[in-house]
Amino acid sequence: MTTTHRAGPDVRRLGPLAIWRYLLTQPASFWCVCIYLFFEYVRPQQLFPVIDVVPYGQIILGLTVLTLLLGRQTLRKWTTADTALAAYAVVVLLSTITAYMPIESVRNYIFFFSWVLVYFLISNIVVTEKRFVVFMLAFLLYNAQMSWGAMKQWAGFGFGFRTWGVTGGAGWFNNSGEFGVAMCIFFPIAFYFALGLKDRLPRWKFLVLVAMAGSAVLGTVASSSRGALVGVAAAGMWMLVKSKYRVRALVGAAVLVAVVLVTLPKEQRTRFSEAGEDKSSVTRLTYWRHGIEMTRDYPVLGVGYFNWLPYYLRTYGVKGQLPHNIFIQASAELGFTGLAAFLALIGVTLATNGRTRRRAARAPNGRLIFLMAHSLDAALMGFLASGFFVTVLYYPFFWINLSMTVALNQVARHELAALPAPAAIRRRSAAGLARLPRRA
Repeated sequence: MTTTHRAGPDVRRLGPLAIWRYLLTQPASFWCVCIYLFFEYVRPQQLFPVIDVVPYGQIILGLTVLTLLLGRQTLRKWTTADTALAAYAVVVLLSTITAYMPIESVRNYIFFFSWVLVYFLISNIVVTEKRFVVFMLAFLLYNAQMSWGAMKQWAGFGFGFRTWGVTGGAGWFNNSGEFGVAMCIFFPIAFYFALGLKDRLPRWKFLVLVAMAGSAVLGTVASSSRGALVGVAAAGMWMLVKSKYRVRALVGAAVLVAVVLVTLPKEQRTRFSEAGEDKSSVTRLTYWRHGIEMTRDYPVLGVGYFNWLPYYLRTYGVKGQLPHNIFIQASAELGFTGLAAFLALIGVTLATNGRTRRRAARAPNGRLIFLMAHSLDAALMGFLASGFFVTVLYYPFFWINLSMTVALNQVARHELAALPAPAAIRRRSAAGLARLPRRA
């Protein structure tokens, strides 16, 4: 695979001029994938309707594919994650054939297969450490503009409680629950990114990154989403368990919990105490029960990809909502086969990040890569925990995380490939000592 040379501006110091100089050396495909992320997360065309005249996301994806092919970059080798994703795609196709309403499946293909394309592009383009740093910085800035915007909304009603909470802006995050899930992912990635670059950054830049992580936690509180708070707690617990510095981690966790408790409105605490009995909880439990019934009745391929709503209306006689659970959505619409494929993707994500960490741990300059692999695991835990209460299976969260996981593994493979393992270093040292002349 063609990669850029290590020489050049040190973007790991996050200097705007250095990043700009580095971008000027990069192929058009990298520019396009970063711009695509901007349009997917910030949605300027919806913030300013006057420019909403073309499908920007689809056009930019097409340009990214074109520039990648014209750039003649050698594509990376096939990975286990590719196999798992291909298996899930096959299940979606088979489920469409047997669906209750196949036309509904076909009409909504873009909600899954666009993520397959995004996965392919990110994991083939973001393949060097410098590219990963710039791409990740863009991801964090796009999320930060949502979290800080949410803080402004929250301040607008006196840091109190609203049942509909705050939102993150247009598009995927125009709902408090989905915005809360985004913050569950943003929190650990921002925190580990700050730790990974700490030695290279002036203190104020490091604190800005830490403040981003803090804004994600406060944004989750402002969202009024119980599921999102559970997700942040799950991500935090994962980070605590994986930390080598348990005392520091416990202190940090205690501070985090204290901040949440202090800022959590009284009404939100009441909602937690009523969990399982209030109207929202009862409705979710009803959907879960019906989703289990669908899975039991159609165990192999489910009622069909994106067929929950039409099948629900026919079977239960009411216009229901989506299942509010990513696992039940997968099993009800794709059967146990789809659920198994989804669980396999989760396992592959964890295994890939594990391999990345093992490779990075052998390198003296692998700290950032090592910590970012931890961040993607923690982000996955936050997504899975919060996704147990929200229907976000085909939102960008899981698929972008998977893309960055494979991209980071490619970074580790290529950036650290020339570095020998410690055992090899010891063998070479021993051989060198054996060749030294002995004193008389």
